Amino acid sequence: MVRVETDVSFLNSLANSDDVRPFIRPDGAALDFAPIAGKRMTEIGGVVLSNGSDAAAIFDMTADGVFQSHTLFGPTCRGRRAIEQAREFVGWMFDHGARVLWGSTPRDNAKARWFNRQIGARVIGGDDADELFEIRKAA
Repeated sequence: MVRVETDVSFLNSLANSDDVRPFIRPDGAALDFAPIAGKRMTEIGGVVLSNGSDAAAIFDMTADGVFQSHTLFGPTCRGRRAIEQAREFVGWMFDHGARVLWGSTPRDNAKARWFNRQIGARVIGGDDADELFEIRKAA
């Protein structure tokens, strides 16, 4: 199930848990999704999606129909389950106007890079530190 996330406490709890925060904030700083949760895509230039229990994705519009993606998966949504959930998020985005989803993953994060390929991403470049990937909507 995919929903546009409006529950700030859910997002903050997931993002700030000890199982997630180190992957997205190595400096340990807390995150607060209050400014973006539940807002329309046109208000924030993107959308926050979740499954309501242990996964969320933030899609920031970088151009018309083009979104940078960020994913958050709790410990109960890893491996195959995370791949399936991410594919649902991708499908939702393509059903709602996205043409291209892209992101940047640290080259030293082999698991995240493997995950990207499992959800249909292809490498489009990068630098010594990060790999850029994209998923294009099928024509």
